[in-house]
Amino acid sequence: MSFSKRHATLVSCLGLFAFCGLSGAAQASGFALREQSAEGLGDAFAGQTAKAYNASTVFYNPAGMTNLNDSEVAGTTTWISPVSQFKGSNTNVVGGTVAGRDDVNAIKAAAIGSVFGVWNASPDLKIGLSVATPFGMRSDYKGDWVGRYQALASDVTDVDVSVVAAYKIDDHLSIGGGPRIDYLKARLSQAVNFKAIGLGAASQAQAAATAAAAASQPALAAAYAAQATSLATGAASWGDGLSKVEGDDIGAGYNVGLLYVFNPQTRVGLDYRSRSNHTLSGTVTNQTPTTLASSIASSFTNQDATAKITLPDSVNLGGYHELDSRWAILSDVQWTHWSLFKQLNVIGANGQLISSTPENWHDTWFVSLGAHYKADDKWTLRGGVAFDQSPVKTEDRTARIPDSNRYWLSAGASYAITPSAEVHLGYTHIFADKASISESANRFAGVLTGTYDNSVDIVSTSFVVRF
Repeated sequence: MSFSKRHATLVSCLGLFAFCGLSGAAQASGFALREQSAEGLGDAFAGQTAKAYNASTVFYNPAGMTNLNDSEVAGTTTWISPVSQFKGSNTNVVGGTVAGRDDVNAIKAAAIGSVFGVWNASPDLKIGLSVATPFGMRSDYKGDWVGRYQALASDVTDVDVSVVAAYKIDDHLSIGGGPRIDYLKARLSQAVNFKAIGLGAASQAQAAATAAAAASQPALAAAYAAQATSLATGAASWGDGLSKVEGDDIGAGYNVGLLYVFNPQTRVGLDYRSRSNHTLSGTVTNQTPTTLASSIASSFTNQDATAKITLPDSVNLGGYHELDSRWAILSDVQWTHWSLFKQLNVIGANGQLISSTPENWHDTWFVSLGAHYKADDKWTLRGGVAFDQSPVKTEDRTARIPDSNRYWLSAGASYAITPSAEVHLGYTHIFADKASISESANRFAGVLTGTYDNSVDIVSTSFVVRF
């Protein structure tokens, strides 16, 4: 990606805070990343908007900072290991089968990190800092797979920094919020079927020759016929090319939340994260066969480009209730405004459309239920389940994001090393519905038909220090 010096400096600083610069393999619906807390991962993020156990509440609900008695910092590292196994075929423009591997695993494992801090300015006023990665994905198909004309590499990374404040209005109600800045970068690539493009151009030239002959224009007919022969002969030797789009941008948004405490055993939280609008600026680069006809090569020039994308807003509502001194139950519901993602258009420096991909996503719901068991003064055990709705419609599913509905099964534990330091461990396995696909990126790419079997394993650790 072509970074400006300003962008590169920002990313270097944020990468230091967030432990790693890797984009995640999306484990929530769409290309969202939910896992900013190992403690939250252990109960499928049930009650995450309300429980406010540690500094990670800066991200999930800043109003929850008033539930913390001390200043503290928390850091999380997470390993996401997905499986997205494709089985199927690709039929080309003349009805033949595209050669290549038809049984591949596309999505790559990745690590992400997050850091949170809370400063206890007064008993009723808290200041917080969050550095997290709320969106991201990574897929990397090999160059010999049957769907290479639909997708090869897809790499999206979002680094989000927010500074928030929370104020305790009375013994029951707290409010919190603040601005966010996020850095978004993307890299997408796919193979280009120049043989099919050449044969298509030859067919058009031959049709023009036939029309010219019918119109008693023999010279023009001969010229078109010669062009058709030249294109057909050249196309026979043209291999695949490569097209790559890269871009980055800095956007802004905000986060606001409420926490209402009914009594020491029961509380609810409400949080809103705003959308952030981005215009990614970067380049389109193409690798073409050396003998490619100039009439075709002129359409595959390297140039600057832009693409607009909106990261969606979301609303979270969560509840926490202690049944007794050992047991607590939790729940969370999230709505995400994924219907904002309707079309992905790449515009060249000359203002012309380079590519257009219909997405037509719909809004989604995430629902989770969990429980905690305090075994003793040192150990707390937790577990949870969740349903994570996919924003992708079957008819619009693509090889870049072969998403489907997901079902979470989570477990975790916390250990208090000292009264001011604790470590958390969380594990989640995500089951997913089988995802069918029928995608044609363009008429020369063919129609990719098949199914994806998806699942994800996630392991996360967090360390919390109070002072």
